Amino acid sequence: MAEIDGTEARSRLQRLWKGTLLVAIGAGYALLVLLLFLGPGWRAALLAAFLIVVAQFFRFIASDVDRVGWTLSRASEAAPADAERLQRRLLRLLFALAQAVNVALVVQALVAVGTEAAVAAAVGLALVETLYALVRRANRRAEFDAASYGLADGLRFSDSAREARIERKLARLADMADAGRISRKAYDDACDRYRVRAVMGDSP
Repeated sequence: MAEIDGTEARSRLQRLWKGTLLVAIGAGYALLVLLLFLGPGWRAALLAAFLIVVAQFFRFIASDVDRVGWTLSRASEAAPADAERLQRRLLRLLFALAQAVNVALVVQALVAVGTEAAVAAAVGLALVETLYALVRRANRRAEFDAASYGLADGLRFSDSAREARIERKLARLADMADAGRISRKAYDDACDRYRVRAVMGDSP
């Protein structure tokens, strides 16, 4: 395995942290569905699973909107004010929609099981929201790279995906070099390093 520098090591650790958080979130949702299945029955569990899937679509869109905002904040030139306003409004809307799903899940637990189950669901969903906030922070620190689950990158990415990943990283470095944030020599060295790793089949 090729050696990695400090920046790449931090990025990999953030991706692993993000993967850990997503596994914990998935386990929390699965536990809620399982409890409903064992309690009221499969209909309540199926409804909960449907609501959770709908919420995930909102989360995926929100993550992409957040990535756009992060890209705008890092741009060398000032971002259009209307684009920033739209990004913030979309994030608030998607967050509200996700919370509406959480409320629906709590109400379902209340109707199907009772008050104690509703309180437990509310506490569990609040914990899930905390984990999602940590995911958003990890996304920014890892520059929105894919989560890692402890598997070698070579097992998770095809050659074309690995090449696209390298090109994205080099494009970010080129922007930094053009903005004067890193030297041209540092950019050239990074290009050589990433190309060698791609040939060797190591993770970019």
